[in-house]
Amino acid sequence: MELAPRKSKILMAIVESYIQTGEPVGSKALVEHLDISVSSATVRSEMAALAEMGYLLQPHTSAGRVPSHKGYRHYLDHIMQPRDVARKDREAIEAALFSAADDPEHILSEGSAVLAMLSGYAAVSTTPPGDDAKIRKIHLVQTGRQTAMAVLITSTGMVKNRLFRCDYVLTPEIVKVFGRLLNEALSGVPAQDITPAFIQTTAVSFGELAMLMPNVLMAVMESAKEVSGMNVSLHGQTNLLFQADYDMADVRGVMKFLNASEDVAGLLLRAKEDPDVFVGEESGRQELKNCSVITGRYKIAGQPAGAVGIIGPVRMDYSRNIGRLELICSTVGTLISELLEL
Repeated sequence: MELAPRKSKILMAIVESYIQTGEPVGSKALVEHLDISVSSATVRSEMAALAEMGYLLQPHTSAGRVPSHKGYRHYLDHIMQPRDVARKDREAIEAALFSAADDPEHILSEGSAVLAMLSGYAAVSTTPPGDDAKIRKIHLVQTGRQTAMAVLITSTGMVKNRLFRCDYVLTPEIVKVFGRLLNEALSGVPAQDITPAFIQTTAVSFGELAMLMPNVLMAVMESAKEVSGMNVSLHGQTNLLFQADYDMADVRGVMKFLNASEDVAGLLLRAKEDPDVFVGEESGRQELKNCSVITGRYKIAGQPAGAVGIIGPVRMDYSRNIGRLELICSTVGTLISELLEL
């Protein structure tokens, strides 16, 4: 529903003032800050109309007004203007992510860590759903006379390592042959399809060489099994303990939710827009009824992959935090795509 221009300006002023101060906003303060020539009585009348429409609440009869969840939603959908990321925030984000540019999961972890630090709330990042992952490449790295590491890289940017040991002395030539056979057999295969039966069939196709490869095949299968899950990196939970908007019941509920990593990932990946914001009960989680969740997807080779999100009080600086999250998603996607040469 569109609001008349004056009502829209008043709602914007109340939302942004309340986000900054946490104090209910009165008509006198609005008249002083609005760039329109109206009387205090007119502003009071407009505020009463906005309250009647469900956009504002009055905590106490003698207090000013605060935004309702409906008011925040209208602000997000129709009023809020994007804000450029501050230079110091951009520098902090780039420094954190570039320092981790050798490992996709480390990049994601640093992304949520710097987002939690800058926002002052909890921040989460997820790897892509394992169901979408296909084997892109397998590297074998010799680590000793009889040991090596199988490094499995997926199309969604996940990297899994597994050490294996052979009963004979490995040579660079043997490692190279094993790597070629594995890539020819497994490249493009969905990770979830690499079952014991699949490995057995693959071993048969290797002929006599399969007798030398049981441990490396087992290492690859175990790595693929790990890919089938979804890793969640969570930072800044303790930030929520210091939010004036929460009581202890709110904090306990949010902490319980954050400890359920599958539920957290499911909520972040449910977003229909990019970025998207769930205000209060829009998340469908009772524990988050007094929270907002900002979530965005990062892309690998142009395709939506995992997600990054912020969880904090409904009274948060949406414009600033959405800008930070968008920059992190963009940088994460670029770094992972470059790392995987996609």
